[in-house]
Amino acid sequence: MATQTANGLPSGPFWMVDDEPELVRATVGMLASVVGPSQIRGSTDPREVAMWIEKERPTALITDVRMPHVNGLELVSRLHEKWGPVPVVVVTAFPTAQVDHEARAGRFAYLPKPFTFQALRETLVRVCAQPAPSAFSGAIAVSMLGEVVQLYGLANRSGTLLVQSNHGVGEIAFESGRVVDARAGTLSGVDAFNDILSWTSGGFSWSGTPAREHTISTGLSELLIDAYRMRDEREAGVQSTESGINLDSLTELAGEALVADGAGTGNNVVSNLSRLERADGFLGAALVDLEKHACVASVDHGSMSGLEALGLGHVDLVQAKRRVIRDLELDDELEDIVISLGREYHLLRLCRSRPRYYFFLTLDRSRANLAMARYLLSDVERDIVV
Repeated sequence: MATQTANGLPSGPFWMVDDEPELVRATVGMLASVVGPSQIRGSTDPREVAMWIEKERPTALITDVRMPHVNGLELVSRLHEKWGPVPVVVVTAFPTAQVDHEARAGRFAYLPKPFTFQALRETLVRVCAQPAPSAFSGAIAVSMLGEVVQLYGLANRSGTLLVQSNHGVGEIAFESGRVVDARAGTLSGVDAFNDILSWTSGGFSWSGTPAREHTISTGLSELLIDAYRMRDEREAGVQSTESGINLDSLTELAGEALVADGAGTGNNVVSNLSRLERADGFLGAALVDLEKHACVASVDHGSMSGLEALGLGHVDLVQAKRRVIRDLELDDELEDIVISLGREYHLLRLCRSRPRYYFFLTLDRSRANLAMARYLLSDVERDIVV
């Protein structure tokens, strides 16, 4: 039986993998101060961690999802196929991490970036203390099926999750991480998804089979929150009176405003900008259109005046820097600019897929964690659709 440290964590080894070197160094350093340097190992290359898995069983794995060569989903699958239900903490900046509270995950948990060391330590203590789940069996051992759905969504997978239970057989189809179809018996769409998520045991497998058709347009966060709500109501003997999703209740449950666009894609600009409010020292954020010299949208805590004008004030700087790179034939692209003022940091980040836009993020310098803010900003940039 593993011994415990003074902070409640069992002895290692603990493994950390993320393609952001600064995050790996910071996390490994913090955990080393608790469990000892020999009990924590970090890597920025998931292929290296895959080799570790073949040789040794860790006490817990801390992993990002979207990584080159081998994604977090594949790593967790290999880990559980080799060693059984090893505790896992998935660190991510995606909105689906907000339903972790509703999922009540046992040895499997989500931790949103940016996270504090205290939050990571408490999460590790929780997942390591839970008994091994036995409700669902598959490549990934979990206590609730929603955890599997979340992970396939975070990994941007396309294909079909096949679920077998004494309740029946179900299918949940994904396209680039979005649930687009579900089927269970005579049910289809959201009704089928909610029915499958109510099952308490069984087995699951993954197939590359594409969706038969599109019957679901609701975002994954909203789908999962509503499914958990309905399940709780059934367990409590309360008959649901709603057939749709109440956005007010979603805000309360998810802890942030989830503003869906007209097509329900979850790609609303304000909704994604609002995710930046989790950054330590957050003052305000905006999305700026370089070509139109206009602010597309902005968010703040209501105490910042002139936010849009401040964001627009960097248009000439961004364009000038891009011209310098082009004129010097550097064979490279501008990613971001960090401006340090006496009391604030200003971060400017270009949209890689839509370079006519850039993000402006301003932070209170005395409270900011600049590295974590950049991680969060890069994930928001990756997800936003204009």
